[in-house]
Amino acid sequence: MENSVIRGHAPACIAAILIALVANSAPALCQFGGGTSGGAEPMVRVGFGGGVTVPVSDAKDALQNGVNGSGFVLVNFLGSGLPALRFAFTYDRFDYKPAVANSSVGSISTSNPGTSQILGGTAGIKIHLVPGPVSPFVMAGLGAFNVRDLVNAANGTQTTLSNTNFGVDGGGGLEAKFGRLSAFAEARIQNVFTQSSGLIKRSSIQSIPVTFGILF
Repeated sequence: MENSVIRGHAPACIAAILIALVANSAPALCQFGGGTSGGAEPMVRVGFGGGVTVPVSDAKDALQNGVNGSGFVLVNFLGSGLPALRFAFTYDRFDYKPAVANSSVGSISTSNPGTSQILGGTAGIKIHLVPGPVSPFVMAGLGAFNVRDLVNAANGTQTTLSNTNFGVDGGGGLEAKFGRLSAFAEARIQNVFTQSSGLIKRSSIQSIPVTFGILF
């Protein structure tokens, strides 16, 4: 039991450490000096990443820690050092906890209640806080999220529930430049507004995706 509790909280600890690192890095990174490193920032960049998503608030009562993947495009038409537009597509997948035993669709399998998947598209901005080869950044966006649940009933049948909702996300991270490429680590707070989804009813689905990836 003790080991399972530690494993369940590990991704949340990673998110907390990453956010704290971003908050504390700005003064130290100022030592790298002003201006951007490695020349002018490209106008268009493409990034991909993946990692772990931790459900929080009401969602953590029904969902286990999940996985995520994301792809995004940055458009920096204002110039280096200024906010860039960020257009992102995200995917999160969770398994329902076995303890969730019933819902509006009837009696649910306690051994394999099903899965919840969230496919999102957001538009927002990304801002680098300090220039340099290693730079902290913050971002925020809003968009639409499709929540699709596959529910396994106790009698062996399956039911699919799907609805699209508005949502917002925001967070921060660190980006390290290696010539034209950059590696990044980020943690976002994702909030999908919905009145009902899957096996539980809630006003929103809140989670923290922790993502690692490459920016071209």
